[in-house]
Amino acid sequence: MGHPEEVDIIVAGGGPAGGANNRDDPWVYRPGIYVRNMQQNGINDKATFYVDTKESSYLRGRKSIVPCANILGGGSSINFQMYTRASASDWDDFKTPGWTSEDLLPLMKRLENYQKPTGKPELHGYDGPIAISNGGTITALAQDFLRASDALGIPYSDDIQDLTTSHGSEIWAKYINRHTGRRSDAATAYVHSVMDVQSNLYLRTNAKVNRVIFEGNKAVGVAYVPARNRANGGQVQETIVKARKLVVISSGTLGTPQILERSGVGDAKRLQKLDIKVVSDLPGVGEEYQDHYTTLSLYRVANESATTDDFLRGVKEVQKEIFAEWEVSPEKARLSSNSIDAGFKIRPTEAELKEMGPEFNELWNKYFKDKPDKPVMFGSIVSGAYADHTLLPPGKYITMFQYLEYPASRGNIHIKSPNPYVDPEFDSGFMNNKADFAPIRWSYKKTREVARRMDAYRGELTSHHPRFHPASPAACRDIDIETAKGILPDGLTVGIHMGTWHKPGDVYDAKKVHEDIKYSEEDDKAIDDWVADHVETTWHSLGTCAMKPRAEGGVVDQRLNVFGTQNLKCVDLSICPDNLGTNTYSSALLVGEKGADLIIEELGLKVKLPHAPVPHAPVPSGKPATQLVR
Repeated sequence: MGHPEEVDIIVAGGGPAGGANNRDDPWVYRPGIYVRNMQQNGINDKATFYVDTKESSYLRGRKSIVPCANILGGGSSINFQMYTRASASDWDDFKTPGWTSEDLLPLMKRLENYQKPTGKPELHGYDGPIAISNGGTITALAQDFLRASDALGIPYSDDIQDLTTSHGSEIWAKYINRHTGRRSDAATAYVHSVMDVQSNLYLRTNAKVNRVIFEGNKAVGVAYVPARNRANGGQVQETIVKARKLVVISSGTLGTPQILERSGVGDAKRLQKLDIKVVSDLPGVGEEYQDHYTTLSLYRVANESATTDDFLRGVKEVQKEIFAEWEVSPEKARLSSNSIDAGFKIRPTEAELKEMGPEFNELWNKYFKDKPDKPVMFGSIVSGAYADHTLLPPGKYITMFQYLEYPASRGNIHIKSPNPYVDPEFDSGFMNNKADFAPIRWSYKKTREVARRMDAYRGELTSHHPRFHPASPAACRDIDIETAKGILPDGLTVGIHMGTWHKPGDVYDAKKVHEDIKYSEEDDKAIDDWVADHVETTWHSLGTCAMKPRAEGGVVDQRLNVFGTQNLKCVDLSICPDNLGTNTYSSALLVGEKGADLIIEELGLKVKLPHAPVPHAPVPSGKPATQLVR
């Protein structure tokens, strides 16, 4: 059946780059395979990559790359599946009626099918469409990480996603259904579920929205184009669909501002230079781009450790075994985990603050000091090397994944042409505020100390750490000789360490008491250079169409209406006027739930709750979970 030419409501989004349908795609629903979707080559069609238009002096001449999901469900179909939630003060800082943490808590609970056997029941939901659990497996390395973190003053907690905890560690929950082992993505929960039981929802994939159609300033439809422009002589071929009641743009922080600008909503001067008719002069469109900044450091672990490295390397017998596990018992297979089983939120001590410099201390006093629920950094352990294994020596690894929650840096994105196939002008703004270096430097030191105190620790992979001077006490030490011999027992070159840049580590001693590494100013400079060379996105883009007063650069009001237009809303993370300290999937879902409530209210609709049954998943019990017996 063909799609109608006119409907009540059009939602432009769900994979803003024109992606494919995600339904029953095994490269989506098997959680442990997510790393494949991060590849940048012709095989991976599930992401598109935004690259800074110009080199950045803040990144020592480098251009940053920000991937964006290119599939129905957006990032929820290919992300790392890490469940976290923003602090209460993050929402309160919006300073917008109806958007406080107290206002939003019922919606946070409504969307959740919380399946962890621990947690605070009054803060979680148990009959929503989005499953949250520990996944099918938890590695011993996660427990090792938690013990080491606790030894360094990061206490273990059952639930640090309680909106108030800012310093603590936990078994890291995941967007995985513990009964099926499958990823819990937004499209399966909210789109496929409805289409299974209703016939009035139409889905168009493999297409991208070019612009909103206006009559005066009233949105009456959208024009979309094929995802690829490889026919018709490269001409733009539009298909128009009309909306009787409302157009909702939900194309993400990078997609939504481009659609608005191509539609005539944005900075009038910029649009006039591109010969685009101005519908609403909103200079804030595309501005104040924000993200979270991550650095990844790799450590050697004992040869007996359970990691994903051989699977990721493509060792045939290992891959065959792991894929076979899924076919037999997906709910407890290794593929039913993302191998990111533990993590923490941290804030610096008074002593640590003194070492973090005036720029960050100024930010601390303004942003963190009086808001004790805000963590400065997140950290987590990946049981394996999150890296290109063709560039790594053999062996077992862990990745320390740390990221900055509230960067002071800002960027922007704007179209260069009315043609939707022309790449935009993009400035990620990464590290363009000096205050952002100190907390990342501090977090690198903290996670390094955690790694050194783990039982499985067997050295630092020096290629994935700062280049400290060889004589510095902070210089990295690589794999110890005994562990190396275990990797290549018949090797004829084990133990040949040429030059002082490659120092072998000490053989593991369970009784050793580690002293914290001392860093000089030169060492700190080495860390900052490494950060500039390697810091990257966490796929947590937000803020380019902010919900704040129009006079302050706002784009939407508290009901998500686009200023200066009628029947047009933006409902995605582009509306955030400030950063959110979380992996942003939870916040994107929450903004969607809030937007849905606003639309239901305005149009006088009646809806059935709870949501339609989620495909492949049992109906939630509506009660807190108990420990699963395997």
